[in-house]
Amino acid sequence: MLLCSPTIACPPALPDHRYFLTKLPESQQINTLALIGSHDSATYNTLIFAAQIQQRSITEQLNAGIRVLDIRVRRIENVSAIHHDSIYLGMMFGDIVNEVWKFLRRHPYEFVIMFLQDEFYSESSTMSECEILENRYIKIYGNLFVQFWPVEDTIKEHHGKILLARGNNGFGLCTVSLHCDQQNLCKRTSTFTRTAKWNAIAAFQDKIFNANSSESCYINYLPAHGGIIGPNTIDNKFWSDIPEFLGTGLRPGMNYRMIKYFRNPKNTLYIIMADNPLPQLLDKM
Repeated sequence: MLLCSPTIACPPALPDHRYFLTKLPESQQINTLALIGSHDSATYNTLIFAAQIQQRSITEQLNAGIRVLDIRVRRIENVSAIHHDSIYLGMMFGDIVNEVWKFLRRHPYEFVIMFLQDEFYSESSTMSECEILENRYIKIYGNLFVQFWPVEDTIKEHHGKILLARGNNGFGLCTVSLHCDQQNLCKRTSTFTRTAKWNAIAAFQDKIFNANSSESCYINYLPAHGGIIGPNTIDNKFWSDIPEFLGTGLRPGMNYRMIKYFRNPKNTLYIIMADNPLPQLLDKM
């Protein structure tokens, strides 16, 4: 659901990267890939602007080359509803899975990494998040899901699969914990600047290229808190830093800066998580 009007610009057209992984050697290991992911992937389907972190559907995201999804579910009556904190996003987990499944049927040499997170508090549920996942979804879709997988696996080993991974809450007993090193600086204070956020992003990427870095997975979050007028104020718009609002210089958002700054280490799994990633960033990845 796109919220755009004369005062709210529609996002630019996304590139076609449906065959992103298909073009790579089948023998290439996952821990040599740089992938782009969507932060809070299902939030396109809400009329609450401050919560609309993404503006593209899951299918549109996948077609554009996004291969990492951040899916947050709330347990209600022993099913998984898609949520952003307390906000129900009008979909169930099965709706998301169906979209990904259809994409993978059309593009069987691709795979999708899906981070799962237990969101908000459960309501009228007697089953754990893992029991719901395994009984309501994995049993139905059979071998579509891979619950436990090492980053040393090759692309070929997971053609057409959804690779599940644990997010920040829940699902620890039924999905792999990648133990990625992460940068996710986000402070909801009047002194937190876009410059501070960008410095954290850049320093984290620089650290990956340090000779002493040995993690098998890194996640660099471009988003920060955009306030009541929505996350794009930090990610894609040109705004001056909060303490410098009386100054003259406008500063580009995180996605713009990453287009020029991104480097692929090629010796670890490097995931860039973004809000509404720009076409140029998708092309760069």
